[in-house]
Amino acid sequence: MKFLIILLLSVSCASYKNPRAIKEAKLDGLKYESLKRFDAFRLDANLKLKSEIALCHQHNFEQAFDKFKNKLDKNLNNFTYWNQIGTCYILKKEYTKAKSFLDIAMANAKNNKQKSVVFNNLGVIYLENKNSPEAKQAFKQAIEQYPKWLTPRFNLAQIYLSFGIYQRAQRELNFLLKKNGQDVDFLNSMAHLKLMQRDFKSALVLFNKIPVDYRSRDDVATNLAMTYFMLGRFEEAKTALNNADKKNSFYVTAQLEITKKLEKVDGK
Repeated sequence: MKFLIILLLSVSCASYKNPRAIKEAKLDGLKYESLKRFDAFRLDANLKLKSEIALCHQHNFEQAFDKFKNKLDKNLNNFTYWNQIGTCYILKKEYTKAKSFLDIAMANAKNNKQKSVVFNNLGVIYLENKNSPEAKQAFKQAIEQYPKWLTPRFNLAQIYLSFGIYQRAQRELNFLLKKNGQDVDFLNSMAHLKLMQRDFKSALVLFNKIPVDYRSRDDVATNLAMTYFMLGRFEEAKTALNNADKKNSFYVTAQLEITKKLEKVDGK
């Protein structure tokens, strides 16, 4: 599962080297909220690379924090300033510090839209600390504060999926897909849901809506291969596995399990 920090006034939870980047803006339903899925080219096009938040994306944290310190006096009551620092600490995986700065951001939030950003970002911290109940509550609060943000809904859907709460996950994903029916992660999440519900034909329809260039992505390819397997389309399952990225140990293990299932079929 992947969880996103909202982008507000150049704030996001992206790594400059993103293994699941989305190159085309039309395929990115969160393009106005989060840079998490931007590749290097899209980041370059959307950020001045010497800005603090861009330096954090590039993991140049020392430079970023030096620049933040130089701007402290002028930004004591600036929500965006504190939220950006909190974001940088999330990127640095220093979650206790990140929460401290997000608390300051919340204290300086001027409206519900800004409060929603902080709740979402706190939710990401809770998840990184393996605290799903608190994360779920934070994402719900983010949605209540500002229902138009899509990022908290995506994050909440991922929690529901991980715990098998499919009806609630589907409700959030239906909302997201109405906003952007081409988004790669929205489609993959809904296809995964249909796979788990054993609605394999519907899952395949959704996977086929994902552009071919993204079907080799480890999470997509693994789910796609299992869908083909469950439909008895074994050669296509093998092709999906052969084309799959091997970057994440979780998905590599899952791919090996599917391969073993296919070998048993071949051995009959």
